[in-house]
Amino acid sequence: MKRNEMRALTVLLVFTATAVNADEPDFYRDIYPFLKENCIACHNKTTTKAGLNMETPAMMKKGGDSGPGIVPGKGATSLIVEASIHTPDLEMPPKNNKAGASKLTPEQIAQLKTWIDLGAKDSVQETRQVVWQPLAAGLDPIYSVALSQDGRFAACGRSNKIQVYDLATRRLATAPVDPNVSGAAHRALVQSLAFSPDGTRLASGSFREVKIWKRREPAPSVRAAHGALPFLVTALSPDGTTLTGIDSTGSLHQVDTATGKVRKKIPGVTRTAAQAMALTPDGTKVAVFAVGGGGSLSIWDLAAGRQLAATSPPSPPPAPAPAPLNVRTLIWTNDSQNLVTAGDDKVLRVWTLTTFTAPKTLPAAPAKLLHLLPGTAPDQILTAGEDQKIRVVSLTSSKIIREFPVPGALAIHLRADGKQLVTAGTDGAIRLWDFASGKEISAFRGSLAEQQKLAELNTTVAAQTLEQNFQTAEIARLEAQNKALDELLKKANETITAQQKLLPEKEKLVKPARDTTAAAEKTVAEAGADEAKRKAALEALQKVQMAQVSAESAFSAVKANIQDAQAEVQRITGSKTKNTAAIGTAKAAIATAKKLQTDAATASSSLQQSIAKGSGKALALSLSADGRHLAALFADGALRVWATASGTGVDQATLPPTGTGTLVARADGTFTAASAKGDIVATSPAPAWTLERVLTGFADQVNAVRFSPDGKRLATGGGEPSRSGDIVIFDVASGKAVQTWKERHADAVLGLDFSADGKQLASGAADKIARVTEVATGKVVRLFEGHTHYVMGVAFRADGRVLATAGADGTVVTWDMILGERKKKIEGWRKEVTSVQFLGATNQIVTSAGDNLVRIVTDDGTQIRAIANLPEFMQSAAFSPTINAIVAGGEDSVLRVWNGADGKELATFGVN
Repeated sequence: MKRNEMRALTVLLVFTATAVNADEPDFYRDIYPFLKENCIACHNKTTTKAGLNMETPAMMKKGGDSGPGIVPGKGATSLIVEASIHTPDLEMPPKNNKAGASKLTPEQIAQLKTWIDLGAKDSVQETRQVVWQPLAAGLDPIYSVALSQDGRFAACGRSNKIQVYDLATRRLATAPVDPNVSGAAHRALVQSLAFSPDGTRLASGSFREVKIWKRREPAPSVRAAHGALPFLVTALSPDGTTLTGIDSTGSLHQVDTATGKVRKKIPGVTRTAAQAMALTPDGTKVAVFAVGGGGSLSIWDLAAGRQLAATSPPSPPPAPAPAPLNVRTLIWTNDSQNLVTAGDDKVLRVWTLTTFTAPKTLPAAPAKLLHLLPGTAPDQILTAGEDQKIRVVSLTSSKIIREFPVPGALAIHLRADGKQLVTAGTDGAIRLWDFASGKEISAFRGSLAEQQKLAELNTTVAAQTLEQNFQTAEIARLEAQNKALDELLKKANETITAQQKLLPEKEKLVKPARDTTAAAEKTVAEAGADEAKRKAALEALQKVQMAQVSAESAFSAVKANIQDAQAEVQRITGSKTKNTAAIGTAKAAIATAKKLQTDAATASSSLQQSIAKGSGKALALSLSADGRHLAALFADGALRVWATASGTGVDQATLPPTGTGTLVARADGTFTAASAKGDIVATSPAPAWTLERVLTGFADQVNAVRFSPDGKRLATGGGEPSRSGDIVIFDVASGKAVQTWKERHADAVLGLDFSADGKQLASGAADKIARVTEVATGKVVRLFEGHTHYVMGVAFRADGRVLATAGADGTVVTWDMILGERKKKIEGWRKEVTSVQFLGATNQIVTSAGDNLVRIVTDDGTQIRAIANLPEFMQSAAFSPTINAIVAGGEDSVLRVWNGADGKELATFGVN
């Protein structure tokens, strides 16, 4: 088990003593080390076998069940020395002991005897400076894992390092480092991890310290359109740093997207209203199409601010007007040399600076062209038509190279390397395609907020299902109890009836018996001095008195039986009344739960339908250069970002509604979008995890950390092995300890969990006991004994009515928190069960274990699923209901992620 494993970094503690003769043994320097290694494991204040504590000279002198352990001046005859020699009647430590203790060597025995002969003196324990040694190469076990509540981030402690993975992108997000520790989070092994409920903090426990890491994620930056620049059309530079727009006067402006300041103004770019524009991929030129007078097309050098080419302006009357330009959309080829336009006439026209007045015309397309994109080669472009097909067209040969169907593309975007195409369909889905094969990779629907809301609603449905199941079982229990009470009531009433019938008969016998006794007493009195008569009268009196007592006793017994039965009827009736009221309460609770469940299920169904319909009209699409993120700008102004690996929404921002828009991916992985009017929004960069504070003052390893449900408090569990199990609760904001429960357990605390309302804290420890503490008062309200080995983990069910404990004895035990008794002992593991957690608001429990197994069971012992054949001992597992995912890690250093619904492996993360 990890709790007894070596530290990640070796600590050298050197003990010295007060000034003594160099030849005289010193207790802490010479004696204590071999006693600690071979004796104290079974003879300490927690485990005091034979009543003997060997931790100090004073305790050994006091002795145990067999008398003093040592007698100063008498080393040879002291009990501890005799036991160490292994005399025939006394042998310590015994052979094949569970503590792994060895027989003392002759040198150690001689030193122990000399120390006792010289008075068994105590000494002063001093600790020199701790000298940390480097980690052994290849020591990378995972002893702890954590999963943020929203399922976005998974963390694991590998040796003395922490890795945080983004489960949306399924890649390493960060490995936070303490600036005071070379390249690591801690100096020693990371024993415990926990995310705060909001996912913005991560706590890590190690040797004598806890560190709190803070996720700092800037909000998306939104900049409103320049008030003095009423743009008609806009375009973003390829790097997203500059917004180019044309206002209603025909002037072109270039605006810094970060500051909103105008960098450049070119007046007179158009004489009429601009309708479309396109920047060259190198950002040096812009093509502008303006409506009015048949339309005009022009090209401008942005750096010089001059016109490079333009279609002929309309001739003054009476000259005939030129044929109107047919331009619906325009783009540049990827070498920035050719401008391609498409109109409602289905014709592609290719414009160059040298042949601007006579563009090359390609054969009409099979359908009206809606969108154009530059292809991967300079002479290739992509077209999206009304016939729901994407085509690759060669400008050189004027031929269609290839085509594949897409569901009604509203917008299209090709990744910079040409490997992936993204389209927005009329069915509301954003689709990612493998461009080489034309096969769909995945479809994206719903925003981050919608996904989170859907998870909340599904959790509510599960919680209310759990509530109904409990109340239904409670009604069945109470009704069964009432049925049994009815039988008892029937018997009690039958007893009353029978005894009441018997009562007159018994009562009739009492008066004659009393009269007979009175007559006998009179006879005794009349016998006078006649001894013979008196003796006979007394004998007769004794007999009739016995008969009277018998008659009265029989009568009293019948009355008592009636009274007892009547009391039983009253008690049973009271119990039934109480049960009936409880049944009514349970039925009302079921009705309330059903309504909440129905409302949540209806809202969930409605939201799912809304998500399936899509997010409205998509105006622009973009993929990050590495293809890990996809962004879409919608007509309602929403900018949404998904991780392509999982389809999970990871970011969102909002602009004012817009008719057209532009969107680009920046080199840092963020996206910048702009509306037609010039409103600008940029998504936030990847969050950074930094060290917020370090909590110290712990006696040894901190084996458990857990945030309260409101995230304001952090509970820590540890203690000195074999001596104490301590719990300290800290205020997260200030880092101050607000509650300290020393020696809450008799051995180190290994697991902690808050109840859903934060009012109770469960703890499990190496003393084989689980305790539940009332947080406000520090009072232990439940104590559960039943494991035969360490309690490795504890977990409250969402409703707080059941506690699950994981044992190193290879069992999970569930406990009834209402009755305070064992609910079920669940077996089936061959080795230690190392962690336990309920799956959201259900009665299902996920466990990790030393037999290479991650297993899901219900709290009544039914197995749901087992993920077997894992290569190594599994140390820890965690679950997120938001994404229904399980993560687990162990001795092989691999963090694994599974789908909680079917056990399918989603991802694996190794050391590298």
